[in-house]
Amino acid sequence: MFFSLCKIYFIFLQKKAYNLTTFSAVLIHPDITGGRCAGTIYIDQFNVCFNAEEIKYVIPLQFLHISAGGSGNRLIFFSDKNQNAISIYTSDNSILKSEALVNNSLFNEYIKSTKKTLNKSLVGTLIFLAIIVLFFGGLYFFKDKMVSSLANQVPIEWEKKAGDKLFTTMSLQYKFIQNDSLKKVFLKISDPLFKQVEKDGYKIDLYFVKDPTINAFALPGGKVIIQTGLIENAKSWEEVMGVLGHELAHVTKRHHIRSMINSIGLFAILSAFMGDISSLAGTFANLGGNLASLSNSRSFENEADEEGWMMLQNAKINPKGMISFFETLKADHTTKMDTLINKTIDLSFLSTHPNTQQRIDNLKIKMKNDQNKYIVLPVNYNEFKDAFSNL
Repeated sequence: MFFSLCKIYFIFLQKKAYNLTTFSAVLIHPDITGGRCAGTIYIDQFNVCFNAEEIKYVIPLQFLHISAGGSGNRLIFFSDKNQNAISIYTSDNSILKSEALVNNSLFNEYIKSTKKTLNKSLVGTLIFLAIIVLFFGGLYFFKDKMVSSLANQVPIEWEKKAGDKLFTTMSLQYKFIQNDSLKKVFLKISDPLFKQVEKDGYKIDLYFVKDPTINAFALPGGKVIIQTGLIENAKSWEEVMGVLGHELAHVTKRHHIRSMINSIGLFAILSAFMGDISSLAGTFANLGGNLASLSNSRSFENEADEEGWMMLQNAKINPKGMISFFETLKADHTTKMDTLINKTIDLSFLSTHPNTQQRIDNLKIKMKNDQNKYIVLPVNYNEFKDAFSNL
């Protein structure tokens, strides 16, 4: 008993003297059930010592061999030169810093060779991870181009069906205004603009709805909804046409469809891009009624400003109305913000659209460099507005 206690105390002093650290390890041994068991390992001045509940194993340093191996060469193996079937391995690289190994010149080459192999494995792993990151980063970088390419392959008939389904859903919550004479006036003014869209294969259907919001919107396929708030707050035909050009640009740039494709996820997009566009048919059938929940991104809004401006120019309609409309919109939003303290209001338009002043500034730059000549629109807008308000 006395000698056992002395032995334990000697081992304790030995560990303390050499600042020994234990590491998690696994012993590979033919006499163990399953061929291996988990335990701990430490290295003293004489041995590499493995301890587990069912077995203890010692490799004298004079017979020690060290190498890297295992999956991806990420493990450190200790073996007896005289016992090739038995080895101990650990994944903790810091074991190579053990004093008993570092201070013994016999192991310099082993440590150097092992570290070299481990570093190669680490570099290989980092390169692999870098390739993965670059691959997925590249997918996200080219995602918009893939989505745009897919959207351009979608037949307009699919788009129109999705728009019709959405229109049916939305028609339940809107009060439509029927007045053929006023609609005829509006169509006459907007005809040059609508012709720009029809060149891309879209047939425009115009609707007026009673809603005080200063807005208009176009559905996929070509249905255009003008809200009474826009007519009542606009100051000229140019302003209304500016809004109309922006909304029609959402149609021709296929923003609704691109938003829908974006919603299905990157791998589904990649699959459709590499395969057959018809694989998206089911998605369109299921999502058509939910398009209203897919708001345009800020990049889409900026793109619609750019495209709408060009459409107005091509229609020979002065695009300055787009600028003055945004100024009206900015004033309206400022009023809403001022009343926000006392009243809860829906400001979702502000969060989903780019900064209004920035859009105004960008368009003013375009206007400054614009040398085009435009048709003169009728000055009877106030008469149209009054007639509209009296319905």
